Amino acid sequence: MSKLAFATVMLTACGFQSVTSVEELPELLRAKAPDSLWGALVAQEPRSFIVALAPTVTDSLWSHHKGRLLEAALEGERAVERDWEQLPLMQVRASTLDAALAMIDRDEVAAAYEIERYQLTDAESFPLIDQPAAIAAGKTGAGTSVAVLDTGADYTRPDFGSCTAPGVPSTCRVAYAADFAPSDNARDANGHGTNVAAIIAGVAPGAKLLALDVFNGDGASTTDIISAINWSIANRLAYNIAALNLSLGGGSSTTPCTTDAIGVALGAARTAGIAPVVASGNGGLTGAISAPACAPAAISVGAVYDANLGGIGYSTCRDATTAADQITCFSNSASFLTVLAPGALITAGGSTMAGTSQATPHVAGALAILHAAFPTETVAQLVGRLTSTGKKIKDARNWVTTPRIDVFAAVGAAPPDAAPPTGSVAINARAALTRTAAVTLAITGSDPSGVTQMCVSNTATCTAFEPFAATRAWTLAAGDGKKTVTVFLRDRLGNTATADGSPRATITLDATPPLDGGLAATVTASRIVLTWTAAADPGSGLASYKLVALAGTAAPAASCTSGATLYTGSAASFSHTVAAKATWSYRLCAVDVAGNVSAGATRTATSLAK
Repeated sequence: MSKLAFATVMLTACGFQSVTSVEELPELLRAKAPDSLWGALVAQEPRSFIVALAPTVTDSLWSHHKGRLLEAALEGERAVERDWEQLPLMQVRASTLDAALAMIDRDEVAAAYEIERYQLTDAESFPLIDQPAAIAAGKTGAGTSVAVLDTGADYTRPDFGSCTAPGVPSTCRVAYAADFAPSDNARDANGHGTNVAAIIAGVAPGAKLLALDVFNGDGASTTDIISAINWSIANRLAYNIAALNLSLGGGSSTTPCTTDAIGVALGAARTAGIAPVVASGNGGLTGAISAPACAPAAISVGAVYDANLGGIGYSTCRDATTAADQITCFSNSASFLTVLAPGALITAGGSTMAGTSQATPHVAGALAILHAAFPTETVAQLVGRLTSTGKKIKDARNWVTTPRIDVFAAVGAAPPDAAPPTGSVAINARAALTRTAAVTLAITGSDPSGVTQMCVSNTATCTAFEPFAATRAWTLAAGDGKKTVTVFLRDRLGNTATADGSPRATITLDATPPLDGGLAATVTASRIVLTWTAAADPGSGLASYKLVALAGTAAPAASCTSGATLYTGSAASFSHTVAAKATWSYRLCAVDVAGNVSAGATRTATSLAK
């Protein structure tokens, strides 16, 4: 018999029915259920509640133990209202305190819970981004649509208007639905897409939804995603598509990625006026985000909490405490992350989920509102409204500051910066010459919205952007001659300077040593007079000569960095005074203006001194 069972027997023997308050229950028994439930049972009120089996009960024994705890209560005093076969939970109803105790006071039962009623957690996430004020001002996204590239959407749910088919009735929020992956014959076989689409529906209540199913059983294929993007571009005018929502991704990148085919497709969508909004990923990375969020065209989204939810654990991490605008532990972050939005915990479309997948539709919905309000503005300008007006949140994990969207502030903001950044670049501290292709760049950038990326190039074109940095090691194009380096700058809004408008600098590369001239020696009684003909340097030109010598050997110094230095300068001769008869070997090197040193002309001579 368990300690709790013994306590119950003792209470019953002493007149259990006389218990009139929760405080009279044994402490260990009382801890198994909330006082509100015990209060009702002590008052002999019939009550429905949920019983949870202990973690030590394996799933193969769930059914067995559920049956045993029901048998413990007298027939007619208990009833099963719902049995979740795949969970160690069961909803029961007890008509008396004795019946409840028979089911709760057992070793295999961990706890009993009240049946709670919860409101949509969107009611918290929406105020955080100031969405209700935008809706009150009539900014709902009406006339626009958002393409949701996900697992589909169950358009029969009330969130979408309880539609019988896409667009039916006319108030149906889902205007189109199609499988771009092999058909699974389900509106949404997963539920993820329904949750994501319902978040957009809540953020932008005037916008329509396009449910593009790109997933099958083993994920989403690149080709299926691209097909959906292609369809969106082709139908952008018919549906006035404001944004793509891609709550998907894989891998990670520490810099903006340009080698992904989906990134190319996202760039085409953005050029067509569709904002590609992509989840940054849930790996908890602090210096990288997933693909395709890392694509330069993507509007990458990280997640914050919408309220204090207490401590929460996930499969990859745990937040011991939570608060509104606290970045979630699972959210990927990097210096080039675009924005933040609420991503935990979000209830929509009949399910509660957490992830950058849930943060992303908040941004897609916000962009639908902005697109409807400012139809002539570019994607960069609309994103600029979100980034320039959003609340700045510092990530305590990496000290990166990223704006959390504020829809009402973005709607009321002045047109954002549409001009590309300006700046400067200097090569090797503005030196005119270099003898090595490896150089150091000093870069400056200025822009009202902030310079976030740059692309360094030896040509007039560039695609490989990277986080902006004030210094950069760089390698010039091969071959002697004048070299030009261009730095393309990009601001937080995506405005990018053209080749003509980008800072550039020039330097002459001379990596070729001079051609040696001739070296002659004339011997006298006390001197060896060395004369030379001019060396040639077609690059930067001659600067000086260096003469080195070794005594007592006919083998000259291996280079002008060894031996005794007799002379440096621009003269064409040198008189070497010698005190005794000896053999001397000489090497004469030419030095050009860039600092290259020739191999050297050599000569050996024996003095006449005695």
